[in-house]
Amino acid sequence: MHPYSETLKYKQGWFSMKQKLILGLLAVVVASTGLVSGIANATPPQSDVTGVITENQVAVAGATVTVLCNGHTEVDTTDAQGAYLVTYPSTDCPFGTTVKVTAKKGSKSGIASGTVQGITTKLNLAIVNVSIPEYGLIGGILAGTTGIGMIALMRRRQQQNSQF
Repeated sequence: MHPYSETLKYKQGWFSMKQKLILGLLAVVVASTGLVSGIANATPPQSDVTGVITENQVAVAGATVTVLCNGHTEVDTTDAQGAYLVTYPSTDCPFGTTVKVTAKKGSKSGIASGTVQGITTKLNLAIVNVSIPEYGLIGGILAGTTGIGMIALMRRRQQQNSQF
């Protein structure tokens, strides 16, 4: 072996074991710093909207729950405890977006809305039995009755005026 072979290898680009260890540790530190900052700035992969549907403070099982967030609709059915859960990708339902929850079972329904608060947004709501009459039919009957009444009133006045 040549007496200057170690020096020759070093000058040709060969690193000592100590230098390799330091470079390796430096690479790990740089990589982990980038990974940690990437995790800290990452958005959650999903947004959950959850809650409990009640009627007179009693959980309602089997209610259909429709959740609308940022133009995207998800549907769930409540379990035995009245709970529902829908999951959106965070891009479909981002933080700060208004979310609207509608629950319905039979003739009972309810609506609630709120703002997405991060990974999980909780919106509880109560359903009530509100029977809404057919406004078109009622309006038509009222308008027809009013019209007939006005015609009768006008004719009566004309007859009274013609008698004098």
